[in-house]
Amino acid sequence: MKLIVNEFGSYLSKKENRFVIKTKEKEDEYSADQVEQIIISSPSSISEGVVKLAIEKNIDIVYTSYSGRPFARIYPCTLGGTTLTRREQAKAYFDLRGIRLVKKILEAKLENQLFLIKRLSKTREGLFSKEIVSLEKHLKKLKVFSGELIDDCRQKLLGYEGYAASVYFSCLNKIVPFGNREPKAEDIFNTALNYGYGILYSEIERACILSGLDPYLGFLHMDRYGKPSMVLDLVEQFRPIIDRAIINLFVRKQVSDSDLEKIGEAILLTKDGRTKIIEEVMESLSFKVSFNNKKLTISAIILEQGREIARFLLGNSEDYKPFIWR
Repeated sequence: MKLIVNEFGSYLSKKENRFVIKTKEKEDEYSADQVEQIIISSPSSISEGVVKLAIEKNIDIVYTSYSGRPFARIYPCTLGGTTLTRREQAKAYFDLRGIRLVKKILEAKLENQLFLIKRLSKTREGLFSKEIVSLEKHLKKLKVFSGELIDDCRQKLLGYEGYAASVYFSCLNKIVPFGNREPKAEDIFNTALNYGYGILYSEIERACILSGLDPYLGFLHMDRYGKPSMVLDLVEQFRPIIDRAIINLFVRKQVSDSDLEKIGEAILLTKDGRTKIIEEVMESLSFKVSFNNKKLTISAIILEQGREIARFLLGNSEDYKPFIWR
């Protein structure tokens, strides 16, 4: 269970083995044994007792902005077993492991985009037939692409990703007309999608930290101060999960322009808008699918993916197996 604090002025405190969220209207209690993460998405207060209990129970506390992106988190000062993993992560950038990881991640992203488009096409016969053929051909080209160093291949790989994204979002645009996919756009679809991705970033960052990976030491995305490039790499294969959640909200007409408000110069989601997106995304992340012959939630698979990369980097597995949506 993820405990989400989304009410302005909320106070989060501890009572024995329980977390207590107090607002002007009500007070709710949650057993610490049932909480795996605390997400604080609006200005709130938190007691020292909450932090101590969360650390004791290995519960992640993450602060997110109004756009949904994590900007701070609280976790134990000692994280064991990370030094060797991070050393190998740095070395892999300069050998075949780096290019292998990036290729697998991008192939999985295209596979998952195709899966979603095919799924959406079941009730819209023929609507995406040309796009599906195009993406399938594009995926085949990516699979036979070869290279040795990521720095020599990055632009080519980004080209594959960019073309696939343009075809993919043209399909989504036929279902929910939104113009262009633009991360900085302020229309309701792009804003909702950005917020959903923000929640996903938090999940991915958590997986990196718990797996011993450096969230800022990626392969495909260039290193830049303050940019969690490993998070941005690993997030790619899971984006279609969020896309589907946001599409569902629009198809059911549960989200509209009325869920936006202007605060200063910024256009942001209202509290109700954030709540609807959080609930839909969390439901998607808690949905169980088959992976490695097991039924796991998407959240559990995200954590397992972090560990899978760590095992590959450490030489404990021969290859990296990404998440393919089925």
